[in-house]
Amino acid sequence: MVAVRKGSALDRLQAKIAPEAVANIPRVASFHQFLAEVMRVKLMSGEQAGTYGPYTFKGRAALEEIVRLIDHILGSTTGRPLKDAKLALAGGAQFGKTTLELALAAYSSACRFLNPIVYLPDDKLADDIVDAKFRPDVIDQIGWFASMTKVGRSVNESGKAVNTKGAFLVTDGKRKAVGMFRGLQKPPTTFSADIVIEDEKDDIKAAMAKYVSGRMTASDLRFHLEIGTQRIHGAGQNRVWKNGSQGVVLLTTKSNKTRPALLTDHGHRHVVEAPAGWINPEEAFPQIVRLAVTGTPRTDDPVLGYEGDFRRPGSDAVVATHRPGAAYYYAHPETGEELDCESPIWHHRAPAKLPMLQFSFRVAQIGTPAIDIQQIVAHWTRAVGDNEEMVTFRCDRQAMPKSAAQALTPEILERSRRAGGFHFGEKRTGVPRYAGLDMGDRCWFVARETASPADKRLVHAAQIAIGDVVGRVVTLCQAHDISCLFIDERPAVSEARTLALILNGLGEVTTWPAVDWKSREAHVTMPGGLTWDGRNQRWLGLRCAVVRFTKNALGAGIDQGAVEFQENGVTKFVPVIACNRFETIDRVVRELLTPAENVIEVVKDATGKGMVRQDPALRLPSRTPGAPGILETVEAHFLAGSQRVKDDKSGELGDYVDGLDNHFLFANGYSGLAETIGGSNAISGAGAFTAEDLAAVYLGSPVTGTVPFDRPTLRF
Repeated sequence: MVAVRKGSALDRLQAKIAPEAVANIPRVASFHQFLAEVMRVKLMSGEQAGTYGPYTFKGRAALEEIVRLIDHILGSTTGRPLKDAKLALAGGAQFGKTTLELALAAYSSACRFLNPIVYLPDDKLADDIVDAKFRPDVIDQIGWFASMTKVGRSVNESGKAVNTKGAFLVTDGKRKAVGMFRGLQKPPTTFSADIVIEDEKDDIKAAMAKYVSGRMTASDLRFHLEIGTQRIHGAGQNRVWKNGSQGVVLLTTKSNKTRPALLTDHGHRHVVEAPAGWINPEEAFPQIVRLAVTGTPRTDDPVLGYEGDFRRPGSDAVVATHRPGAAYYYAHPETGEELDCESPIWHHRAPAKLPMLQFSFRVAQIGTPAIDIQQIVAHWTRAVGDNEEMVTFRCDRQAMPKSAAQALTPEILERSRRAGGFHFGEKRTGVPRYAGLDMGDRCWFVARETASPADKRLVHAAQIAIGDVVGRVVTLCQAHDISCLFIDERPAVSEARTLALILNGLGEVTTWPAVDWKSREAHVTMPGGLTWDGRNQRWLGLRCAVVRFTKNALGAGIDQGAVEFQENGVTKFVPVIACNRFETIDRVVRELLTPAENVIEVVKDATGKGMVRQDPALRLPSRTPGAPGILETVEAHFLAGSQRVKDDKSGELGDYVDGLDNHFLFANGYSGLAETIGGSNAISGAGAFTAEDLAAVYLGSPVTGTVPFDRPTLRF
């Protein structure tokens, strides 16, 4: 032991927690070995309930290939780590998530001397997982790990040990690693990591999650694991799962002795084509559950249905309902043969993401032998008659997103695609088009085509860099014959106003009138046909306006006016629309809903007769092979943006959630406003932007001969 100076409390502390050697440290070569030979878990049933026993993959065989992949990423067997790999593990409740992440934190720090950070939604959860899980379930169960570890300790820049809440310091006397459990309610700072684990991605603010990669800048590994339950379509854990390789479990019957050839690239066994006779259990539910009437599985046993009861194949007669103690089993929905749940294989539905090191897996309770099928059937029978229970069942049992606060689902969007029957960019002659633009560092453009209130199409979408937004949007407006464009005024105020000047034909105006916008006597006509009708407080011939969400109360309506600003010493103005944020989004969300979702809208048919709209008003382009990838982003934004804030106590739904990737939904909201206002406020002869309209702006007016915009950036 190195001698320390008397009276140095810090050095005495350093000596206590950094011994020269720790006895009895075994050599653990892989994460798989750590789990199988070192890790212990609390036993929950039987005579030994409450005690600890060895970890086993039995009953959770699907996790074994994920563990092998983690070892491949860490370079445990190859000696060559995969840098910048991402792994998303979306699972149901109690599938072994916490055990897996705690074991990884222990193995990586004590056996590999890598620095792991486990991020949770807030500091209280981080503290709880240390006190209730990490200490009793890991440190206290592994003697040699306990002798290496000090909880609440970290290392500062000078290499000294310091007190740090949520940290744990691991050393063998020569090497050190620091692990962390942190809440992610604010941008992370100070600590560096080789491995970042995000626990319960859906509860971590998306804005904060964007900072975690910066914590791994100095690492040679930079492994990012996102793990948790999927609750929201298109956001959180569901989004990262869909952005990855989309691995799902496949099962076949016990009688099927033929096994497909498995690929072994990327350190785990899998297939990229689903072999015949294999099914995904959570997607085949409930038809894969059968009741063994005689106690022994038979192919004619009754099947669990969507009504929550059991009926024989091909019959509507109810044979049985759920009762505790009944003999249930998983069977192939077509043949009725019992499934082999202990021998799953992994199928990656987006194999192109594998070489990009963007791995994702989904692990459900359904089809997992370690989860008693009795509780799954019991939960399903409750869920079929209770929407709240169904949300819980889908998320916890099926590992699929479902939220009572989310208006749109993949099924609703698929219905809109079926109703449309057209391809992206396909346009009809003589049908007006309107557009919306959501502004930011990246800008998001959506164009719609409106044949009638019940027949609208999304015909174009584009993502545009802010530096190019003025030129690109002007070009898009001409290319798609846009009648009216509405723009989010902030945060790119200058660009939004510039577009409003150009598209309304105001770019060359040199003399601007002073207008009392509240006066009912005001009547202003500008070059290009834009007219302010003060009597009715509205614009005529409107081709572009900026939008402000200043109407806080629902039902306050939409106000039209102008925003004045100084430019080159001249007071100019552009049209502005004041409205309510919720109503703007809700208007376009409801266009995708029908009476099936209790949205009743009466529209007129071709003869003028009123009728209830049965199909979606807004139709989406077909997603056929070869369709532009931007459509996937559009639908992801629609799904994520349709989530509403839910009061935990009352269950009431509030405003649409902000702070996530919902930009195309907002752009569509602005296009809906443009249709509502720009379409009704048109004047005779004021249609789409013409080449002559835009050429006059670009080439300069005969009066001034100048162009106030940088012509090379406006590619017309």
